[in-house]
Amino acid sequence: MKKGKSALVLAAVAMLLLSACSNGRTETAKENGSSGKPAEAKTETEAGTAIDPFRLPELVEVSTIKAVSPNERMPQGDTIEDNLYTRYFTEKTNVKFKYMWYASGDDYTQKLKLAVASNDLPDTMVVDERTFLELAAGDQLEDLTDVFQKYASDQVKQIYELNDGLSLEKATIDGKLLAIPNIVPKGDSFQEVWVRKDWLDKLGLQPPKTVGDVEKIAEAFIARDPDGNGKNDTIGLPGNNGVVTTDYGWNYDFKALFNAFGAYPSIWLKDGSGNVVYGSTTPEAKQALGKLAEWYKKGLIDKDFALRKNPDELVVGGKSGIFFGPWYMPFGTLTNAMMADPKADWRAYAIADDQGRYNATVVPPSSSFLVVKKGFKHPEAVVTYFNFNTRFLQTPTPDDKKLDQTYVSLRPIDLNIGDPDAVLKKHEMIKGAIEGKLTPDQLSPEMQGHLERWNKYKADPKANIGEWGPPYAYLVGGQPMADVKFNEVYSLYTATTKTMEKRWSNLQKLENETYFKIVLGELPLDAFDSFVADWKAQGGEQIIKEVQEAVQK
Repeated sequence: MKKGKSALVLAAVAMLLLSACSNGRTETAKENGSSGKPAEAKTETEAGTAIDPFRLPELVEVSTIKAVSPNERMPQGDTIEDNLYTRYFTEKTNVKFKYMWYASGDDYTQKLKLAVASNDLPDTMVVDERTFLELAAGDQLEDLTDVFQKYASDQVKQIYELNDGLSLEKATIDGKLLAIPNIVPKGDSFQEVWVRKDWLDKLGLQPPKTVGDVEKIAEAFIARDPDGNGKNDTIGLPGNNGVVTTDYGWNYDFKALFNAFGAYPSIWLKDGSGNVVYGSTTPEAKQALGKLAEWYKKGLIDKDFALRKNPDELVVGGKSGIFFGPWYMPFGTLTNAMMADPKADWRAYAIADDQGRYNATVVPPSSSFLVVKKGFKHPEAVVTYFNFNTRFLQTPTPDDKKLDQTYVSLRPIDLNIGDPDAVLKKHEMIKGAIEGKLTPDQLSPEMQGHLERWNKYKADPKANIGEWGPPYAYLVGGQPMADVKFNEVYSLYTATTKTMEKRWSNLQKLENETYFKIVLGELPLDAFDSFVADWKAQGGEQIIKEVQEAVQK
C-alpha cells in the first residue's frame, strides 16, 4: 500500500472536503438559533431518496469493541452494553452498537492485537495510527471515499476543512479514504516563555523576544533581587527532571529553546539534501544543547533541576519569575502562584530564532482512526453515527443537554473532531468580550462561563482568586498565538516501524541520558557526536531507512 502524496491524491482529498452542495443536492449548514442544531438540508441518493445525515431510515446493527476504565461509572441498572448513552444514541440515529468484547488497559491492547492478526474484526472500531496502517496494508479496511462524500454532514466536512485537509489526507492511502480520523488541537504545541512582568518593570527590562533576551532576564532575576526581599534567593529557569526536551513539549522542558535554534527533537524531518533525519541528532540540536550547558554552568538554570521532583514549587513559592511552558499554565500552577502572591503579573511570550521566525514542533493532525471492516454492508451507519456524535459534542440540542455528562464515556464510539485552532479562537472571543467588542451572547457557552469567572475575579480579586486561572489562560496564554505567525513543523512520520518495536525504548534512553549529561556538564558537548554514532549503530540507521521508505510510498 502506498500513502497518497501525489497531486491526484490531494485532489481526491480536496473533493472530500467540498461542501455537499454539488449538483444542487445540499445547502450550506446554518445555525438554528433556538436549539443550537445545525439546520442541514437532507442530501439525496442517486435514486432521489432523501438522506438524513443524523438518522438512518431503518435500524442497523453495528458490531464494535470498546476500551473501558476498570472503574467505569454508570447509573444503577445500566451496563456497558445498555445504558443511557447507548439507548439515546440508538433512538436518535437508528444505529445500534453491539460489543464483540470490551476490556481495560493491557488486556484491551492484547485482545486488539489478536483480533487484527486473526482478522476477527468488528464492523467498526477506533485504532491508533500504527494499527490503522497495518490494517490498510493487509487490505482489511472498507473504502469510505464515496460513503463519506455522500453521508458526512456539512458540519463534519466544514470541521475537517479547518486543518486544510491534513487529517483526511493522513487517513487516505492510494487515493482511498480508509478511516475517519480525529483532529488533534495544536494549541499545546506552542511552548511559550512565561515571565513576571512586574519583575521586568521593577528592573527596567523589556519582555523577551529572543533566546538572548531570555538569558538576560534570567541573569537579572538571579542577581538583582526582583522580589525586593533583600535576599539572594531567586533563581533563573526551572527545568523538568524527566526530559531536557520533547517533541511537543512538557511543562518546564526546553523545547522552545531548541525550536529557536531550528532544532526539532524527537520528530522526523528532511535535511537540506532531502534525506530523512531524526530531529534529536541534528547539528542544530547540538547547538541548542550547547546553549543549555552554558546556561547551566552560568547558574541560569535551577542547579537541582535534574533531581527536583516538583519544579512548580519554585514558581508557586516566588523563587522563579521565568519558565518555559504551554498556554494552559494558569489552570493550575499559576493559579497557585497567584494565591501565594496576588500582585504577580504573569505574561506569556513567543521566542524567535536569529532570523525572526517563531518555530514550533506541531502535534500530528490526527492520532486516532475510526475504521470499518472491509465488506461491511452498511458503512453509512458508521458515518451517520459520527455525524450525530460530532453534533452532540459541538452543538448539542436541548435534548442532548439533558443527558448526564458524568457518563459521557459510555458512548459507543469515542472519536472527536474540533477546530485545531480552538485556543486561538477562544482567546479572540474572551479578549473581544473584555474589550467590549463582543457581547456575551456572541460567545460559546464555554467562553461565556470563563467571562463570568473573569468578571467575578475583577470585581473582588482577593475573594475570587480561584476564578482567575481558566479565563487568564485563554486571555494571556493564548496571546502569543495571536501576536505571531508560527512556523509549524510537523513530523514526517508518526507511526512505528519494525525496528522501532525492538529498539526504540533503548534508543530513547540513550538520548535522554546523553542530553542530561551534556547539560549538567558530566559530558563535553562533543559527546553529542558519539551519541549520534551510537544511536545509528544501535538501530537508528535502520530506522531511518524504514522511515525513509515509509514516507516515499
